Amino acid sequence: MALMKKPATVLGFLTLGLAAFSLSGCFGEEYQGPPTPPPVVVSNPCGDNDTLCIPRAVLRDTGEVIFQNCSGCHGTEGEGGRGPQLANSDFFMNNRLRVINLVLRGNSGDPPYIDTLVVNGVVWLGGGMPAHRDVLSDLEIAGVLTWLRSVKNDSTVTNCNPDVLDGNGMPTCTKTARAPSEMELDTVAVWEVKAVRDTLPPAM
Repeated sequence: MALMKKPATVLGFLTLGLAAFSLSGCFGEEYQGPPTPPPVVVSNPCGDNDTLCIPRAVLRDTGEVIFQNCSGCHGTEGEGGRGPQLANSDFFMNNRLRVINLVLRGNSGDPPYIDTLVVNGVVWLGGGMPAHRDVLSDLEIAGVLTWLRSVKNDSTVTNCNPDVLDGNGMPTCTKTARAPSEMELDTVAVWEVKAVRDTLPPAM
């Protein structure tokens, strides 16, 4: 009976050996768990140029002063006039880069850059917006747009119905109040304006 146990013992050693070899082949002797993912690198759009990243408070103060260049058409508080409404404006808030482009390029010429704009349900014909690329700096444009977004747009405007007018003869719209924290953080950065400016063709 003792002779019958030896093959079983040899077989056991072979099984353990194969298992160890299999594990070593899968993981290797230096296996230490799954690989560590590479760190996420977020590039700084400002680079070494601090003038491209200005604090929100400075932008808002700059914008409120510079908005006097716009108030003749858009009203002293952005309520609109000869030009479209910018305060609590669905077009203004929903077209971030397009608005920057409009300020830089203007909306005039033959034909105008944009034939018609629909702002809070009101149709505006293009052709009257002058270009400001040579009038206002990137900082000044970022300031104006930041002031409008973070101070004058305290409601999100949606679902404007031009067929149903309010007491002022304006289309009725759904308005949802924005949280103060949301407004406080709303900024158009100087580097954003510069990025759009860099894509424009040379001025004629």
